[in-house]
Amino acid sequence: MPVLRRRALAAALVLAADLALAGCGAGFPWLREKPAKPAAAAPAAPAATQPAAAAPAQTAPVPVMTVNEIAVAYVRLVLAFDQLDPGYVDAYYGPPAWRDLARKAGLDAAQIQHQAQQLMAALSSAAPEPIAADPKLPELRRRYLKNQLGSLSARAAMLRGQKFSFDDEARALYDVAPPDYNAAENEAALAQVRSLLPRGSGSLAQRYNRYVDGFAVPRARLERVMQAAIADARAGTRRHLSLPAGERFELSLVAGKPWSAYNWYQGGFSSRIQVNTDLPVTIDRVIQLASHEGYPGHHVYGGLLEQYLVRGRGWPEYQVYALYSPQSFVAEGSADFGVDLLYPWQQRRALEKKLFRLAGLSTRNLTDYDRVTAAAKLLAPATVEAARHYLDGDWTAVQTSAWLQEHTLASPERARQRIAFFDRYRSYIVNYAYGEQLVRQYVEAAGGTVPGSAEQWRAFGRLLTTPRVASSLD
Repeated sequence: MPVLRRRALAAALVLAADLALAGCGAGFPWLREKPAKPAAAAPAAPAATQPAAAAPAQTAPVPVMTVNEIAVAYVRLVLAFDQLDPGYVDAYYGPPAWRDLARKAGLDAAQIQHQAQQLMAALSSAAPEPIAADPKLPELRRRYLKNQLGSLSARAAMLRGQKFSFDDEARALYDVAPPDYNAAENEAALAQVRSLLPRGSGSLAQRYNRYVDGFAVPRARLERVMQAAIADARAGTRRHLSLPAGERFELSLVAGKPWSAYNWYQGGFSSRIQVNTDLPVTIDRVIQLASHEGYPGHHVYGGLLEQYLVRGRGWPEYQVYALYSPQSFVAEGSADFGVDLLYPWQQRRALEKKLFRLAGLSTRNLTDYDRVTAAAKLLAPATVEAARHYLDGDWTAVQTSAWLQEHTLASPERARQRIAFFDRYRSYIVNYAYGEQLVRQYVEAAGGTVPGSAEQWRAFGRLLTTPRVASSLD
């Protein structure tokens, strides 16, 4: 992809901001004041969501705007909504003045919903911006912005009191219809785990957790083992993808969180990765978290979007990451799929042996452990079913915990953590296992079915560097 030099890119971003500020008209009065110009960037390497509740009646005509002007307005509207819904913005590395302006604007949820719908209308009539080298990109970008704005409108409607079912919320926020639960597949996976576990007393969940906890990394060694796993994932990813120069991360161990790990993308090709130590972290989880949060997962996704789309093309919409939005479906799905892409069977086995030794664990039962964890992964769709019934009010927390223990083999402690996740992030859970499924289908359709092949990596790299949402995974 074309590379813009420092001055040219900075000028492009400033021009986009100035045009948006001047062109938003009566529909966007809070955007009239010009912010400070963004600093020059470093040199770079190369179906709409379901409509939300009606916003207040439109009092001004739909403004005529370019796609880049709409993108700037989108970023600043997302920043304004974060003032009402803290945590909605997961990452932002655009001009600080835009965040300050959003804070001062004082928009309420109804105004934000209305302006999001105005921007969607403006997008439908915006002049196309052809890209000769990649003719599909303009339409992908338009669809991305339309779905992000539709999701923002739906989230604003929720803040105003509109109630969605689990399935409708997932459609409105993440551009995806959650799959139906397949009880037969769950029973088959449980039977497979049962056949692989050593004999013992207690329920299947108790036997499973007793077994896998024997492969947990001692707390005193966890940071060292995590660093080694991330380093290996980084080296493996670099063999297939060209990563931004100077990309980096910092790792820390935390506690008291409703999630297992988190990547906080900082911009400038930098991430903060946090791993939660509330529950045992097994070797299997170490590999998954290192890949999912780091390489080729969230850290790589954030870095490549910044390199190719923000710096390379001057598209400002990727300077902000709205957590409850269609972008998260691709972000989580690609991060989960990336684990198997990076570590086909032989590569995974070599890393496991290294990590077992670092953790002070015996590799004697490594083959059996791999079989058990592979079978247990097939239980993941049942977590979505638990969230569906819990959030729709069909089950209490006690009933949901019992379901998670029986159908996903969660320990009581992990079941409580997952319910805390449902309480905080609601239908976001659909983005993981189902996101991985759709990303896998996309990569295999474009790159074949040989795990970890050069063709699969090319398709995966394309996914991470183009504007995609669930409905454009085709």
